[in-house]
Amino acid sequence: MMRYVDVFDLEAVSYTLDQLLGLLDEAAIGRAVMQAEWSQGDYREENDQVAQIVRAHEDRFVGFASVNAADGMKAITELRRSVETLGLRGLNVQPFASNLYANDKKFYPLYLKCLEYGIPVTIHTGINYSNDRTIDFGRPIYVDEVACDFPGLKIVLNHGGWPWVNESVAIARKHKSVFIEIGGIAPKYIAAENAGWDMLLRFANNLLQDQILFATDSMVPFKRAVTEAKALPLKPEVLAKLMGGNAEKLLQAT
Repeated sequence: MMRYVDVFDLEAVSYTLDQLLGLLDEAAIGRAVMQAEWSQGDYREENDQVAQIVRAHEDRFVGFASVNAADGMKAITELRRSVETLGLRGLNVQPFASNLYANDKKFYPLYLKCLEYGIPVTIHTGINYSNDRTIDFGRPIYVDEVACDFPGLKIVLNHGGWPWVNESVAIARKHKSVFIEIGGIAPKYIAAENAGWDMLLRFANNLLQDQILFATDSMVPFKRAVTEAKALPLKPEVLAKLMGGNAEKLLQAT
């Protein structure tokens, strides 16, 4: 986590809940997913905090839980509590934080529970900046096996899988239940030449238009992310899907 603080200056972009709500208002973001993202500490406590915020602002947030799959049955029990008691409506997993690949069988009971509950699972894909584990944990290709083994499970590839964006596109093209979101990236770079996003931009405007999701992250100011996303060279009807239409359909299914 200290590596993330160094790379992204996270201490400079922390904010209170009131500040968060103000930033969402400034960016004209009416409703958002707030997900716990476990990397250290007590994920039960993180899930409780998310649930508390969602209960206080149900008109603004949908809550997703997080667990460490390496904990085995403890993680499954916490997912059950998060959904059945806390009312959270999705699961986030961070394979690199657990030192596991997304297709590791320790994740499988969690995926099965998500399928049974009818809730989506968001999976960290792409680079991680920890200097004590490989970035290979984030390759989207490992999610292909998951989608094959759990047909119909709604899977979101967080952060688009860069620098393996082509893998993300191929998996989403193969599996209609796989979505690609662009959180943590300044959207202007998605349209930049040779930035590694060309394939996603091309497919997003046609074949994958129903499987792309806008997202934000503390590393990119919300208003900037919205402004840059709306400037992407996408058809108006596709842009509407990116900026909320697809997410609304995904969440309505839960």
